[in-house]
Amino acid sequence: MARFLIILIAIPLILVLMVALLLPLLLDTEKLVTVAATQLEKQTGATLVVNGEAKLSLFPTLGFQLSDAILTAPGEQAAELQVGTLEIGVELVPLVSGKVEIQTIGAESVTITMIAPPEQPTIETSNLTDAQLDVFYAKRKEAIAKAADEAGSGAALALPLALNVQRLWLRDVTVRTIGEGDDKDSVVQLVELEATGLNLDAQPIPLQAIVLLPEEAITIALAGSVSINQSEGIAELESLSVTISGALAAPLTLTASGQVNIANQIADLQLAMETGTTRGDGKLRYASFESPQIDAVMALNQFNPALLALAGPEAAENVDAPDETSGSTGDEPLPLDALRLIDTRAQLTVESVIIDVHTITDVKVEVRAVEGVVTLSQLSGTVHEGRLAMDATLNGRLSTATVDMRGALTGLNIASALAAMEAEPIASGLANLDFTLTGRGATQNELITNLAGPIILTTEAVELQGIGVEKMLCQAVALVNQESLSAALPENSAFRALRADLALKEGKIRLDPLTAELEGVSLKGEGNVDLLNQNLNAVFSARLSPDLAELDPACRVNERYTDIDWPVSCEGNISGDPAKWCGVDTAAIIEDMATKEVKRTVEKEASKLLDKLFDR
Repeated sequence: MARFLIILIAIPLILVLMVALLLPLLLDTEKLVTVAATQLEKQTGATLVVNGEAKLSLFPTLGFQLSDAILTAPGEQAAELQVGTLEIGVELVPLVSGKVEIQTIGAESVTITMIAPPEQPTIETSNLTDAQLDVFYAKRKEAIAKAADEAGSGAALALPLALNVQRLWLRDVTVRTIGEGDDKDSVVQLVELEATGLNLDAQPIPLQAIVLLPEEAITIALAGSVSINQSEGIAELESLSVTISGALAAPLTLTASGQVNIANQIADLQLAMETGTTRGDGKLRYASFESPQIDAVMALNQFNPALLALAGPEAAENVDAPDETSGSTGDEPLPLDALRLIDTRAQLTVESVIIDVHTITDVKVEVRAVEGVVTLSQLSGTVHEGRLAMDATLNGRLSTATVDMRGALTGLNIASALAAMEAEPIASGLANLDFTLTGRGATQNELITNLAGPIILTTEAVELQGIGVEKMLCQAVALVNQESLSAALPENSAFRALRADLALKEGKIRLDPLTAELEGVSLKGEGNVDLLNQNLNAVFSARLSPDLAELDPACRVNERYTDIDWPVSCEGNISGDPAKWCGVDTAAIIEDMATKEVKRTVEKEASKLLDKLFDR
């Protein structure tokens, strides 16, 4: 493609040179075209056939116009260019003295057709062993180093022709690439391109263009200024703005300023982005042959999928578009192939990040991704009024991915978190979590199932809605007392203290133990919650105090009730009705109390008998 574009630039220059050398033939345009076509084929190998008219004008500029022309490039992947109209305007006076000063080059209704190059083998790493993956990373480093050496050897920008054109314009240009086999043809449309003052002498070149990708319904509009220094191989971008419409819900505008080393493929840019209500700015360094390949420091007001562009072009080519019709089940293989090609470092500051239904504010994080290992360092933010601080690593370097997370979340507003999930408002208060988790697997569900590690939960002023623990136990005591309740009992449970040591294992959160203190009741127990189906199963023992009688005289507690464990069983789904989760096994209580009463009676009678025997 690059060679073909050079040939395209060569056409007007060779035609102009022919005019300069063959002034006697100025009026014989047909012969002039024949001579120009012969010279073009001799110098570039391309063939030019003009089926339409060839016109020549002298004043005020020397103008040459071709219509219905076909240019065919040489080579196995020969490309063909059909031009509806090609116009060239040259300053006449300099031409007489042997200097070529091109006023304008313009083309309209252009179709470029080319054969797609042989498909390069895709990089497939999912079936490699750990030893083979080590070899893969080593070879990739060698290939990058070799490419860097080859690029460095050609530091200057090499073009076969000087480029000095006062105005270049193109309209209605279609580039069609014909695929082989099952590959579909691809089409890119250049709606318009205009540039003024084209040069390779580091002078600014204002330009603007509109490109359309019909298959993806994406439009790209470009405007700004570029300076090219041919001798040093440097391009300077000055407020170059690119607006992409159709890729995201709202147009994405990127504005870049900075320097590009063309030969070494290094860009150091100041970057600003905007899409919808999302804005960001910072700096970005792209270096094809360095590690990290992309190095960014960005500040955004909110997270946007456009940020994923930091992953780099190689990775993007290896990620299939999601199938919106099928949805994700969590059993799909992790995208380790793409992950292993990313080489990125980023320092990000984001005012607001939305993850699923939760909003994290004031986010700061350092990200490093290389050879399949993604590390999040010093991640901090505020979620539902709680402060999050953690580090995490996803290691997909070898055949089985592992994840490590450690950190703390303090002061989480429980009611706010439940409201965000549109769950029943079953609890209020504050929660604190300290966690250290590890996991391994090849899918998202496997990673969740295999997560293991301790989590310590402590709370402040927690109140459960619709779960009246005191009411439930008061009813049980009244039943044992064989009395009726007369007061309205609380439907909620206000905890003086609530703490749980949680352990993740085999896809379940193990509560071992959970301890709680309420007015007149203390609880201790164990159980588990299944992470995938969210089923709860737990058993607690309750110890009662005389304070319980303050709720209702029927649930007064005597000393016989305080020294036994009142069993509370809880079972259900987190999304179900909390009031139906738990119940007290009153029959077991009555049986236990009867057994203890018999024991006390026997002990009392035995004591009396001993007193008589020993005359005490």
